[in-house]
Amino acid sequence: MGNCWTCFKSSTENTAGDCVTNTAERTANDNRDATERGETDELLITNSPVHMTNLHTSSGFLTRPVALLNGNANTMGDIIGTIKDSQQVSDHTLLAMYQRYKDQQEDAILSEGIERLCCDLRYKPDDFAILVLAWRLDASQMCRFTRQEFVQGLRNLNADSVDGVRTRLEQTVEKLKEDSELFKQLYRFTFGFGLEPGHRTLSLDMAIILWRLVFTVHTPKLLDRWLYFLAQHAQIRGVPKDTWNMFLNFAETCDITSYNDEEAWPSLFDDFVEYENDRANQNVPEKPDEEDTRQQTLHMDGSL
Repeated sequence: MGNCWTCFKSSTENTAGDCVTNTAERTANDNRDATERGETDELLITNSPVHMTNLHTSSGFLTRPVALLNGNANTMGDIIGTIKDSQQVSDHTLLAMYQRYKDQQEDAILSEGIERLCCDLRYKPDDFAILVLAWRLDASQMCRFTRQEFVQGLRNLNADSVDGVRTRLEQTVEKLKEDSELFKQLYRFTFGFGLEPGHRTLSLDMAIILWRLVFTVHTPKLLDRWLYFLAQHAQIRGVPKDTWNMFLNFAETCDITSYNDEEAWPSLFDDFVEYENDRANQNVPEKPDEEDTRQQTLHMDGSL
């Protein structure tokens, strides 16, 4: 059989004449093989750009391209995770999930349905994660999810099951702990979410409750003292939007000992700093007990 490698391509016995290969054909094959090797090698080079492709499934092409495994990819698990995230949720499943919780009389999910949803999600209605859910659904008011808010919100979350929603909420809560800009979006949403229909200011008791809830993460050091101050001044009519929004910056940057009342802070902040300075001069403990503050809050409203 000699040294003719082409003889191994067939299981049948070949003659010596069969081992002779046309020179032009061999050259073309060699060039094609070199090209294919080059493309393969490029995928294996660590510094090569990530190649993108659409992966075909039985239900069609995935909506987003997925990186091929090369030197820049971490693990096959990362690619599988990307594929799962790329899969679209089913509108039929979303609507069925909505029907499970909607009110029997009105085309919306109301208090009773939200409580059942919270139970299925293994959360309490006043848990931080439920505020995050309302934010991700872009809910316009408390105790009510419209069909559009619920279906479009879960579509944006890419979740069409209770377990899927809980997983997305857990992921979002972790992101909020690390991303201050994302938290600012949640914080600003919370004001409008807590408003009573037709009102432009938050009632004081609702503001206290929502401040404690939204600051479950990124809790400012002066939060307990601020809430204690508010609870001691029930005559405050309400909290306007500007005061709510500016408190986040105030809480992050303010040093009470060097506070400048000439700056453009809301007057309520001036009153708070004056109150704290008076307490300090009277040797009152600088920080009220957190449980005392909670009792003040509960005394005013009871619960969410």
